[in-house]
Amino acid sequence: MDKRVLEIIIENLTNERLDEIVQGVEAYKQAEKETNRTLCVLEGMLDKEQRKALDRYLSVENHRTAVYTEMSYKQGMKDILALLIALIGG
Repeated sequence: MDKRVLEIIIENLTNERLDEIVQGVEAYKQAEKETNRTLCVLEGMLDKEQRKALDRYLSVENHRTAVYTEMSYKQGMKDILALLIALIGG
């Protein structure tokens, strides 16, 4: 299979399908609510400059986590595909 075709398929699954799945999982919804509640409490304890610093940190950390998660998901997809190809004798 052409590597570019594989990347397109994985990109589609990463960006659309996983988002749909995760939104239907109750544990994820609860974790998201708890994260938001905790952030609101923390922000209420900080002054304006501290909130800006926290926001910058959270933005950078969220980006790092997103990059890692995407890489992990894509690698898992590639591993599964390689296994399937090996099993069918390709």
